[in-house]
Amino acid sequence: MAEKRRLFINSNRLANEIDSSGELVLTPNESHYLCRVMRMRSEDLLEVIDGKGHLWNAKIFENKAIKLTNGLDKPLQVVSREKPLICIAVVIPKKGFENILQMSCEMGVDIIQPLISKRSVVKECNNEKMIRYKKIIYEAVEQSERLWSPDLLQALPFPNWINDLPSEAKVGFAATRIEDLQDCVNWLEDTRDTRQKVNQVWIVIGPEGGWNKDEETLAFEAGFDGISMGKTIMRTSTAAVSACQLMTAWRRLNSTF
Repeated sequence: MAEKRRLFINSNRLANEIDSSGELVLTPNESHYLCRVMRMRSEDLLEVIDGKGHLWNAKIFENKAIKLTNGLDKPLQVVSREKPLICIAVVIPKKGFENILQMSCEMGVDIIQPLISKRSVVKECNNEKMIRYKKIIYEAVEQSERLWSPDLLQALPFPNWINDLPSEAKVGFAATRIEDLQDCVNWLEDTRDTRQKVNQVWIVIGPEGGWNKDEETLAFEAGFDGISMGKTIMRTSTAAVSACQLMTAWRRLNSTF
């Protein structure tokens, strides 16, 4: 059986733009991707996902629209979001952030929080960049065959983000050159004992030059747990991807939560 192509369409657009017959007009980019890049033709089957746990079968209609074969209110699959949510907060590096987005999405991360710190090279994240970042995530969701898309939050200065964290979040603050930090793997294992109270598990990754002392003090005063990602000093992008892999593997192996 031929592999079905998968198309990510925002849930709001599905709700607002599908007509009474189940048809949705494709954007020029979607039409180009399906018909020119993927060389699909009218009546070819594909799968439509909304990034909120739903999947539908659909057919291409006259190379300019798709038609759901089982109705918007009757998705073929409905999948609940796994708990606890796996979350990564990372100071935006000069290079490699798009790779972080792509790989963390493929691994199964649920929330991505871009941060700006005092030693950040990148000092702002404008709307154009956010649109680009969301496009990368949508493509990674399609490729990895996830039904839930990770939430990409607006970039925040590190102190501002601390104030917005929910009370049921458990946060590991990755740092270097601090004695007696708990290894990330052991920290995750200890989190099993508090799983009934934890809805979000976060690891926070700093900039290439490291956190400054004020930021470290702020993190520990906020109740973050200092953790080590290993004996070597990693680039921000390497540490972020490593953290995502450890967290998603930990949740998968402890899926009785």
